[in-house]
Amino acid sequence: MAQATAKALPVAKPVAFNRVLAMVYLVMALGLGITAVVSSSVSSNPEMIKRILYNPWFAFGLFLLQIFVVVAISAAVTRLSTGAAFLLFLLYSALTGVAISAIFIYYSNSTIAYTFWMAAGMFLFASVIGLVIRRDLSGMGMFLMLALAGWMFGLFLTWFFPFAPGLNQLMNFSGILLFAALAVWDTQRLKVLTSQLEGSRSRGGIVVIGALALYLDFINLFLLLLRTSRR
Repeated sequence: MAQATAKALPVAKPVAFNRVLAMVYLVMALGLGITAVVSSSVSSNPEMIKRILYNPWFAFGLFLLQIFVVVAISAAVTRLSTGAAFLLFLLYSALTGVAISAIFIYYSNSTIAYTFWMAAGMFLFASVIGLVIRRDLSGMGMFLMLALAGWMFGLFLTWFFPFAPGLNQLMNFSGILLFAALAVWDTQRLKVLTSQLEGSRSRGGIVVIGALALYLDFINLFLLLLRTSRR
């Protein structure tokens, strides 16, 4: 069992992997840029902010649309053209910008900027660990998915007990650790996918799905760190 968990990773050609990794981070950065622009623009529209904050059907519909786009990208990324998958990712980034636009109402610009760079530093550190570590972390995947499901259930409970500070803080800090671990795992997973699909026409799909996974890790890190900060 110990030997199985310490098995070596399949090795991708350095040039090929570096090219894929550069494209992944470029696409991810583009998605973050779109999210920032859209959220800032929507925050200056009082009518839209009222819908997001006070119309539960609008907020729920937005949430379902985001889930649908993520599932569409994840399930069909190898069958869609790279361009279609890329456009779906940009659509998801814009929808996320709409969904989180209310942060500009609750937090100052300086707090948001400070938290963004803090999240960027944590994400960069986690990604570097995922790149340099040689131990195969594929076995962590199921554990992290189960932990994510449990965390989401706990987050659901906070909606019913919004004034339980102990529970809210527990969800914040456990979520930060969870998404940092997911960033490590997702980064290493890019190595495996790149080596397995070396020379494949699906490389564009790897770029999009990798960018989406890391984008989700970063956005959740940022939002959880923001929740721990003072308003």
